[in-house]
Amino acid sequence: MKHIEKIITIKNQRSLTLKWCFVIFCLIVSSCQKELVFKYDIDETKQVIIANLYPDNLLHVNISKSKQPDDYTSVQYLSNCKVDVYEDNVYKATLPFILKDSLSGFGYYSSNFILEENKTYKIISTHPELGIAEATEYLPKKPVITQYNLLQHATIYQPTMEGKYTFTLQDESTQEDAYFLATFYRILKPVVKKNGDTIYQYDYVYLPSSAAELPNPSNYFRTYFTDKNFNGTTTSFTINFPSQYNDIYKEILLIVELSKCGHAFYEWNTQQIPVSTYYLNEGQLERSNLKGNITNGYGHFTANNSIFWGFTIK
Repeated sequence: MKHIEKIITIKNQRSLTLKWCFVIFCLIVSSCQKELVFKYDIDETKQVIIANLYPDNLLHVNISKSKQPDDYTSVQYLSNCKVDVYEDNVYKATLPFILKDSLSGFGYYSSNFILEENKTYKIISTHPELGIAEATEYLPKKPVITQYNLLQHATIYQPTMEGKYTFTLQDESTQEDAYFLATFYRILKPVVKKNGDTIYQYDYVYLPSSAAELPNPSNYFRTYFTDKNFNGTTTSFTINFPSQYNDIYKEILLIVELSKCGHAFYEWNTQQIPVSTYYLNEGQLERSNLKGNITNGYGHFTANNSIFWGFTIK
């Protein structure tokens, strides 16, 4: 009996010791906590305008209400703006609002006319509470390519060979031009469905590409550049990219997109190029505090005009 009482006493002592350790641990943890204060400027609530202009397409303009950094409510889309469009400073139309989702209120202001290249478009959006916001952007002409060739590409025997292609660009001399270059694959790959059947679906794989004259230090999927060093001349570029060959894919099409950018498009997108390599833990990946071309508002009203060419790999 005394032996049993001794065992119970020891267990009670151990239980009390554990309780005190837990209390001490909680006190240590709580004493190490530090209150973080999120400081930010309170900005005036304004219109947020999002639009990108493409030739031979309708103009779609999305407008919402800006929020403070600590506002986690849903985006409030504005359907009661008066949105006037001007083409080369001549009034063109007032855009009607088209509701696309009655639950969220999402929609956009849409034109009934087609946008044209080599035109400058301006919108003036008037809201009864948020005032007037406006933006202007030039929709450039398509870039002019005189020739292009695939120099080398990975094969089934050399699946990791560096890819190279060349193209010759005729730049305009009448203005300063900005461009972006994108290299990607359209692949037809096998996909296993839930019922076990295998089907083939198209997918896209984007590749970083660059040239000696067109650096891409962040290995971004687009290479942005201007005509500063070849304004108005015909210039050839040899582009390097990490080519791939995979025998699993049924089709492999290498596609190149070359786009001439409006000034606002170039400025808006180059701000968002990652400033670090995500797997090296070098810090910030995405830029913040983006600056757009909206007067008395936020967002961007941008334009670009692209051409495409392709090389059949498989």
